[in-house]
Amino acid sequence: MRKNILFIIFINLLFILIAKEKIIFPKVETPPRIDGRITFNEWENAIVRDEFYQTSPGDNTEPSEKTEFFMCYDDENLYFLAKCYMKDLSLIRDFHCSRDRIYTTDRVLIFLDTFGTNDRAYYVVANANGEQADGIVLDDIDPTIDFYFESMGNRTDYGWMVEIAIPFKSLKYKSGKNITWGGFLKRNIPERNEEITSFPIKRGGGNFYDNYGLFQFENITKNQNLKVIPSVIGSYDIEKTIIADSLGNYQETKNSDSDADSELNVFYEPNSNMTFTTTINPDFNIIEADGLNVDVNLRYLRYFSEKRPFFIEETNPFRTDIIIFHTRQIESPKWGAKFSGSFGNTSSYALAAVDEDANGERFGYDEEYLDTPFGFVSICQKFRNGNSFFRAAGTFRKYDDYENYVASFDMNNRFLELFDSDVQIAVSSNEILKDEVEVEVKRGFAYDFDIDFYNSTWFISFETKALTKDFTADLGHISETDINLFKNRTEFQIHSKTDNDFIRYMEFASTQNVQFDYDLKDIKSFYWEVMNGGMFKNTFEYWTGVEYMMENYLNQDFYMHYPWLVVKYEPIKSIRGEILLVDGRGLYYGDEEGENANYYKYETTLFYRPTNNIDIEFKQRYHELEEKYIARTYETKVKFQFHKNFWIRAIIQVTNNNLIKEDYDAKSINLYPLFTYKPSSNTAVYLGASNGWYDEDYTGDIWDEENQLYFQKQLRYQQDNMTYFIKISYTFDIL
Repeated sequence: MRKNILFIIFINLLFILIAKEKIIFPKVETPPRIDGRITFNEWENAIVRDEFYQTSPGDNTEPSEKTEFFMCYDDENLYFLAKCYMKDLSLIRDFHCSRDRIYTTDRVLIFLDTFGTNDRAYYVVANANGEQADGIVLDDIDPTIDFYFESMGNRTDYGWMVEIAIPFKSLKYKSGKNITWGGFLKRNIPERNEEITSFPIKRGGGNFYDNYGLFQFENITKNQNLKVIPSVIGSYDIEKTIIADSLGNYQETKNSDSDADSELNVFYEPNSNMTFTTTINPDFNIIEADGLNVDVNLRYLRYFSEKRPFFIEETNPFRTDIIIFHTRQIESPKWGAKFSGSFGNTSSYALAAVDEDANGERFGYDEEYLDTPFGFVSICQKFRNGNSFFRAAGTFRKYDDYENYVASFDMNNRFLELFDSDVQIAVSSNEILKDEVEVEVKRGFAYDFDIDFYNSTWFISFETKALTKDFTADLGHISETDINLFKNRTEFQIHSKTDNDFIRYMEFASTQNVQFDYDLKDIKSFYWEVMNGGMFKNTFEYWTGVEYMMENYLNQDFYMHYPWLVVKYEPIKSIRGEILLVDGRGLYYGDEEGENANYYKYETTLFYRPTNNIDIEFKQRYHELEEKYIARTYETKVKFQFHKNFWIRAIIQVTNNNLIKEDYDAKSINLYPLFTYKPSSNTAVYLGASNGWYDEDYTGDIWDEENQLYFQKQLRYQQDNMTYFIKISYTFDIL
């Protein structure tokens, strides 16, 4: 009997130790007004949280500043008030920022695991100006989702404050009586690089969601949404082309065109678990611009991240090591539709789209332009309290009568708190033309396995990946097939204990990998990097290392090495600089042969904020492979923000590529001015232009009609493109 009693006491103590702290949200009849001002008794019925922990740089130590969170709700919204105290008001960083770009300012973050699944959460961020950021936390933070919430902030005599209202209709959530969500509150003080959290965080291993507390609500009603978002886009294009030879002969053409299109997006959420979204005649490419990179001497196609709203606004994004789903492969969508839903521990996601006039050469067929449908579907089952999952997915592409299918199965398992593993297996079926007459089906296979160990001091990772030669994923991004890869990374980390420590973080690391062909007969490449780096206080950090590698290119082994150094410095809060230096031995990927040469690279980034309203960023890149090519790029971004919903932005991009080996020289200048006005959550106005100028000197083939033959001549090709556009959209909240 005594043993039983002791056992029961032990179990109860264990549950007390592992139980999550609970915050019970009071329901209020008169909600607070979100205006950035606190009136008498406005928040008197809210619950207050004032116990916080410094989790970086300190390890759950006393914060340097006091923080208070007030919380309540009604039938429509969740309400938060954050009072952020600062002993020295001059240290507050309250720059004006556009949405999702507030991470250089003092800010507060709210995390909401609205289904209590312990594997995903919404996050809401606001700063002292009430400017916003938001998204979803999965394995990493995904800022691609924008949902409506209100926020207003102000400086005060004790520091700063911000009021936030999050509508229930902006979220998917578990509803009913006595509902419990996972929740977490956080504050960032960038001047000290300090993180302050509402609950302790154990360093190393485990699931970040295990650190969440519990937010309890007496009663939350179910949600239903229907939004119709029509847009109108008008554009005017001017294109001018000149081709001239060394004798002064030239040919000039000039074309202009105006266009007006309508766009329609429909968003329907029948309940908190399911979402349907459709788009017709979408404009995806007119507002955003890809960052400028050096695109010379690349062996594989560059990976570009997705920027288009319809594709990036995902509630359960699909990401795997073998990339079978990459929506940038849908270049010019005619229409698109997608569905996402969660049913207990099961979630699903599906997408269909038609790419207008896709070029058949992308898929290995004749150069025709046909509408091409793409499709994707995934089903995910979570288990072990959300710490693990199993997922099945598939993709589809049909071009004319030729089809491509991919099926993928992947699993994540977090076990023993310090270990995390991922497994993926994929198969493909691809129809190709054989002898330009017969249709042949090529089948491929791929797998990936990695396991990680992390205890806040040591990080050890091992990965193996293999793809057969015929593995083809036309909706994915596959750089290389016929490979068997083995990779290892080991890190030793030193973390600061308090915010007074000079060294905030230091790392020593080594990465090795070797890549064979799929049959493990020949080595295709190997790689070894050793590196060290650290962050000191909040003003200086460095990273340095050396890379050794071998690549088999055109059946020949080439050896390369790249010593490198990165230095970052932020002397004051309005200036930040970064420089990268590389001096080594590189490889030139010629069409018929490869060739080693001395390699030099330096890149600089300078960020300057002269006032709270102006951002200026300058990036410069210089890459040289001796006697093979010199590539230079320059990019300047300037943004003047009058208000959180009203700003002007300009981007200037300049490239100058001199391919010495091929007697080729090209220059280009691109300008992207943009005026954005968002007076409310329903209205958006974009007014801007894009101007591209291109100048190329090269040796070209000229057809001699009289002698019926080609001869070479030095040519100069110039092109000037100018596009003016306006886009207006309005959201109708029907339900």
